[in-house]
Amino acid sequence: MSFGPDVYAIFWREMKRYRKSKSGVLIRLIQPAVWIVVVGNTFSGTKPLIQAAGFDGEYIEFMAAGVIVLTAIFTSIFGGVNTLWDRRYGFMNKALVSPISRSSLALGKMLAISTVSVLQASLIIGISLAIGVQFSDYAMIIPIMAVVLLFSLGFSGISVMVAATAKSQEAFWGIINFLGMPLFMISPALFPLELLPEWLATLAKFNPATYTILMVREMMTGVPSGVPAALSLGILAAFVAAVVVVAGWTFTRDVNRPF
Repeated sequence: MSFGPDVYAIFWREMKRYRKSKSGVLIRLIQPAVWIVVVGNTFSGTKPLIQAAGFDGEYIEFMAAGVIVLTAIFTSIFGGVNTLWDRRYGFMNKALVSPISRSSLALGKMLAISTVSVLQASLIIGISLAIGVQFSDYAMIIPIMAVVLLFSLGFSGISVMVAATAKSQEAFWGIINFLGMPLFMISPALFPLELLPEWLATLAKFNPATYTILMVREMMTGVPSGVPAALSLGILAAFVAAVVVVAGWTFTRDVNRPF
């Protein structure tokens, strides 16, 4: 009966923690800001290549969607580190002996991480607009944020799951770094799938980031992605649902193990 209030209590605690970590938020914004400003201009000469793949626009407009998802990936997948601190410094033990359910602990943390991810992605959208990226319809910013929120919920679940099972900080960061950048690079974030080697393009079709990037890019530019939006949304929703269920089960089973 108290599942909702329990989730909210954990969510609000995590949000207050992020509010006190302004330097951490700023640091996490540096990488995607560099990507969109520096890399976007460095590869601006590749416009004929992306036009040959069916995208009629500037390269920086093409990659802006990828950088927004890059922000969501790294904010979400790094967010589980707070669970490590909770395990190490005793908060988790106190929470586990309280009436609160373990699944609400996991979901509250995932929702907080996802919310921070959306806030940071919105800042990247602001940077994109400031450097001249055009939206086909500015009203699409809200649906884009909704897609980013859904996507971030899935990756925050992976992060919380790894944090609940990790035996050390080194193990956590090793797994997270192994997952983060490959998931970004094996996607149409920087170049169309048509320009990737066939084996990489095949791998990218199993990457949920691929479908998120295609949806966000189509909403930003109005250029069809080649994959129906309903299919992309269905794949993303299935991925998130599976991760949330598995993360909740894993967190409930493993979070009280010695760290």
